[in-house]
Parts: sequence; structure tokens; C-alpha cells
Amino acid sequence: GPSAVEIQKIIEELEGLYDMTDEGDITDYLGVNVEKLPDGNISLTQPHLIEQVISLVNFQPKTKSKPTPASPSKILRKDESAPPHKADWSYRQLIGKLNFLEKSTRPDIAYAVHQCARFSQSPRESHTEAATRICKYLLGSRDKGLILNPTDHSFECYADADFCGLWEHASCLEDPSTAKSRTGYVILYAGCPLIWASKLQGETALSTTEAEYIALSTALRETIPMMNLV
Repeated sequence: GPSAVEIQKIIEELEGLYDMTDEGDITDYLGVNVEKLPDGNISLTQPHLIEQVISLVNFQPKTKSKPTPASPSKILRKDESAPPHKADWSYRQLIGKLNFLEKSTRPDIAYAVHQCARFSQSPRESHTEAATRICKYLLGSRDKGLILNPTDHSFECYADADFCGLWEHASCLEDPSTAKSRTGYVILYAGCPLIWASKLQGETALSTTEAEYIALSTALRETIPMMNLV
């Protein structure tokens, strides 16, 4: 609310209608730590979930962190000729935790997590290595999260597309998804990110322009209903 007075007024009205208690300022919501910083900004972090992720993959005390969640020069593929996932931890369980983390407070790992999630049905060693790299990145950034700095702006939507970024001529007949383009977008309200995504497009774009239009259309399907809501 805009002020403590307004908030208290609403609380009193609700207490007259429902059996409820005022628990004070929010500090935790669905595993997300909420902290009001001295400069007035709001910090959203999930250190406990990140600790669970690191514990799941059994990192040793001397394990080194990585500066990025994914290799900038390596694209994950089905890699069916490679050995299957053999680590003593569940690949699907790890991806599930990373998906929840990414959608809550860590949009910086969205692309890397989605790449790994595509191969949850039959993960290979290369996918294990990629998922482990995300965890090594989190190892060095476990205290990081979203910093919300509300401003006087309304809705903003940023969308982009990677035209046929997965394309590989050698495997295109066995894996049609290599012809798919990728959509990335983030929707902000009052300067704060609310919704973000990095995912393959559902149809095959025939040009960079078409891929960009598909990305914009996908992002606006989230933006317009939110604008109507407020």
C-alpha cells in the first residue's frame, strides 16, 4: 500500500469481515525471503532452496564456482550416442528445484535451466554436466536474487528472439526442434520484473522478422491481461 495508515485501515476492515490476524511485515512467502533494504528497495532471495540444490548434487567443500550458468559456446542437444546420466542424484528432481528457483527470484538462469529441462526424459552425461554448471554458478551467487526498486512507470515489456539458434544440419531430420527459434521476454510493472521466460517457440519461424513477431505476440499475451487486471 502507499502508506502504513492506508494498510492499517484495510487490515481493520478485513478483521471486521474475517477471522484473521496481523502478522506484521512480510519476511517470507512460499520460500522466498522478503527484506526491505535501508534504501527503500525490496530484496527477494531463496538461500534455503539454493542450499538444497547444492546439497542435492553433493558438492565437495573445495568445489569451485562458475561465473556464468551456462557455457556461451555450447548448445545442448539430445546427444543420444553419449552415456546416460549416472550421477547419484535425480536429474528430474534437480530440474524441478531449478525451475521453481528460476521462476521465483532468479531469471538469470532461465535460459540455462530451460535448456537442461528439455532433456529430463532421457538425460545424458552432457546434460548432467550442464545442470551441474548451473549449480556451480549458484554456489558463487547463493545470496543473490531480485532487487525491486518501484518507480512511477506503468507496464513495460521487452521481447526478443533468437532465430533458429539451435539449428544443426547434421541432426535436423532426427531432431526437428533444431529448427525452432527461441523467445525471451520480461514484463515489468513500476520498473519491477513480474514475469519472464526463455522458451522455444511453438511454431517454426521462416525469418528473423517472423521470429521477432512470434516473440512479441507471446509476450503480449501475458501483458494485456495484466493491464486489464489493474
